[in-house]
Amino acid sequence: GATSEATCSDCGAGKYSGATGATSEATCSDCTAGKYSGATGAISDATCSDCGAGKYSGATGATSDTTCSDCGAGKYSGATGATSDTTCSDCGAGKYSGATGATSEATCSDCGAGK
Repeated sequence: GATSEATCSDCGAGKYSGATGATSEATCSDCTAGKYSGATGAISDATCSDCGAGKYSGATGATSDTTCSDCGAGKYSGATGATSDTTCSDCGAGKYSGATGATSEATCSDCGAGK
């Protein structure tokens, strides 16, 4: 048998487990969609960070914020931990924005006079 804890393997990045005495990595749970973690050996989902405002991710078990996609141009979202682009709201009527990853409607500019 094993003679030290050094033989025990950490859950990989993007995963966590509070279980003791686990016999395989299958015990490790993925960070949920809208979250990511680069940490190994995590013991709770608190280690998983939310995608920031203006971003979303449908991926589970994500290991970095690069899996978080920006809301597209003409859209914005103040929500963190979003799991799909449906959380991205359109700029209102008479407004526009070329920015991606916008976090508030303030990013949307008024259309000019005569437009």
